[in-house]
Amino acid sequence: MTKISRFDLIVHTFVFDQDRLLLLRRANTGFLDGYYSLPGGHVEAGEEVAKAAVREVAEESRIEVLEIEPSIIMPYGDGVDFLFEARRWRGAARIGEPDRCDDLVWLPPDRLPDKTAPYLRKALELRSAGTWYHEFR
Repeated sequence: MTKISRFDLIVHTFVFDQDRLLLLRRANTGFLDGYYSLPGGHVEAGEEVAKAAVREVAEESRIEVLEIEPSIIMPYGDGVDFLFEARRWRGAARIGEPDRCDDLVWLPPDRLPDKTAPYLRKALELRSAGTWYHEFR
């Protein structure tokens, strides 16, 4: 019998307002609650990865992404993080899922809160270096 294992496909999106980055603080999710991260989440069955990123930004921050571009791919033990950058967007950011997020802030990338999701610091470093692929451990 073949064992079927789960492999997560996760999307995250950099949304910049000039030199500030949109961050959301996770709450009541059971994973990294209390930590700031980018808008993002799981790709749904049959969904295109880039469309999942656009959907997650809209659901979590009420921002409409008009143009999105792939930025970084970071495989990890049981899945892959796909990071995108919103090149054009519109709307006023606000918490779209108050049951999963309890704060929304715009901060310069060099002033991240102490409780920032570990992947995000590495992703910003890779983005600055122009590196699009990194195995995250």
